[in-house]
Amino acid sequence: MSSSTEVQALTLSSLFSDHMVLQRDKPVRLWGEAPVSQTVSVNVLGKHYSTQAAPNGDWEIILPAHNKAGPFNITIVADETKTIQDVYFGEVWIASGQSNMEWKLKGNVIGKDDELATANRPLIRFFEVPYALAATKQTHLPKSQWQVASSKNAGYFSAVAWFFARKLQGQEKVAVGIIESNWGGTPAEAWLDLEVVSTLAGYEKQSAEVKAQHNWPDILALNKEKEAQKWQRINALETALKQPALNKAYDDSQWQSIDLPNKNPLHHFVWLRREFTLTDIPDNPVTLSFGGIKQNAFIFINGQHLATEDWQATGSTHLIPKALLQQGENLITLRVNSDWDNQVIVGKQEQVYLEVDGVKTDLSSAWRFNNKIEPPMPKVMNYSFTPSFIYNAMIYPLLPYTAQGVIWYQGESNVNKHQYYHALFSHLIKNWRTRAQSPAMPFLFVQISAYLPASELQPKSKWAYLRDAQRQTLSVPHTAMAVSIDVGSADDLHPKQKRQVGERLWRQAASRVYERDLVESGPDFVDLQLGNGQAQATITFTNAQGLKTTDNAPVEGFIIAGADKVFRKANAQIQGSKILLSHPDIKAPKAVRYAWANNPIVNLTNSENLPAVPFRTDDWLEGDVSAK
Repeated sequence: MSSSTEVQALTLSSLFSDHMVLQRDKPVRLWGEAPVSQTVSVNVLGKHYSTQAAPNGDWEIILPAHNKAGPFNITIVADETKTIQDVYFGEVWIASGQSNMEWKLKGNVIGKDDELATANRPLIRFFEVPYALAATKQTHLPKSQWQVASSKNAGYFSAVAWFFARKLQGQEKVAVGIIESNWGGTPAEAWLDLEVVSTLAGYEKQSAEVKAQHNWPDILALNKEKEAQKWQRINALETALKQPALNKAYDDSQWQSIDLPNKNPLHHFVWLRREFTLTDIPDNPVTLSFGGIKQNAFIFINGQHLATEDWQATGSTHLIPKALLQQGENLITLRVNSDWDNQVIVGKQEQVYLEVDGVKTDLSSAWRFNNKIEPPMPKVMNYSFTPSFIYNAMIYPLLPYTAQGVIWYQGESNVNKHQYYHALFSHLIKNWRTRAQSPAMPFLFVQISAYLPASELQPKSKWAYLRDAQRQTLSVPHTAMAVSIDVGSADDLHPKQKRQVGERLWRQAASRVYERDLVESGPDFVDLQLGNGQAQATITFTNAQGLKTTDNAPVEGFIIAGADKVFRKANAQIQGSKILLSHPDIKAPKAVRYAWANNPIVNLTNSENLPAVPFRTDDWLEGDVSAK
């Protein structure tokens, strides 16, 4: 909190700025700071409210619930007058999590071009909280501002939140405000209060280490300086363009030879060179493919900049314009680095090639590389993994802002500690509700997508256990889950089918928050029947209207086990709203699992084409089970 000597003038959170959306039909908090004992007055829609700044300068006014309205201005008067323009009472949702929530609409999202072309939607507004870390609870968010959706800026909004907001605005006919507070690659423990995390199994040591360190402000400040230096170097295209290694005549005879994709990660600032020959310069653009690069790259042709890639790039395929090509020998140069873990991987198997007039030439061999022509990557600690550090800076100062609810997409960074996730996530939800003074605040979340090579039988899958921990968290009141198992990818942690995810979150909100009559999810397990002397199991679902498989193919994705706890792929048949399961080697089934793999092969849906919810009927631990 601020002391009386610090407060010199009226101060507002950046949340209270032009184009903001206030939550309709709920009391709304306005707060800030003002000189000691200063009267603070607020004028909203012709009504006046006032209070007096406390001895530490803090003030708060709670506006009574108001139905949808706008646009209007809000005037706040203390030692000076501030006017907030173009304000609406509408629907406010907080969109949070890691990279799959952060992923921008412009980031190769399927259907993005059509979305951006029609994105001039003045009743949809976004507020993005910049990255910030703190070891103690902060009272102010980093500076930001509300953005009115347009074709120029919508590409920088969370894709999942965009599709959610578009459905919400279209159905409810109100202004929609989305507050984005997300950070790619972060685990859930970074988003909770330290006093909460420290009570949870699996996080005692981390929490104690945070509490034991007393000079965090200095540590974080120094680390932030190093991080700025790191990014300055990563993004230094002009410096890279002056690098002698871009010249054909440069002597790289002492560089090491390597084939792509490299089997072992490379480190620091990696430079790669390789030639290709053109007998004639074709009229059509030449395609250069690497399949994928981890993760930041400058790509040059004959010393000229062709493309820049970062973590949001997909596919690493580029058209080389005629102007960059030369008859005879041409030089490809790459400058690659990984800001995430300093482990560089270039290329994907059978996807490193040059295509000229429809003819592909393999470019996977005979590359030369050097990672010593630039100083090493600056060492920066990833404190975004530290318990409470994101919560303190990006959630604690946000949650007094009255919102209808939260949409959350996170979990991938907790897969390796999946056994603790249910308790961790449940406490996160309760923690946020307590801070928001809203014990029943709806919390809608996405079950993590499929990833890694596809599998039919993987009973020890950590990804499946994490999904199950998320499903268990539905025991927390006023929560709901959107399933995304069918939009995943074997080789991409960031599925590009964000529309399905955002609209499935909307379905949950429509059903549970806005009381609309619709099917909120795919088939969801409710009952298992065993026995009666038959070697089969019967599964009953809710949301099973029109239970079917995609393309009317045989049912896939079920595994069953007997008392020996050995899982086998089940024979499955649809019978109305039920599934009958069996296996010739299992005479007395005891347990059933569905979609139980990192990237399961599944196809069960309902009449709304919504995927069945992954589940298990057993409580066996990862080490207790096996497969055959």
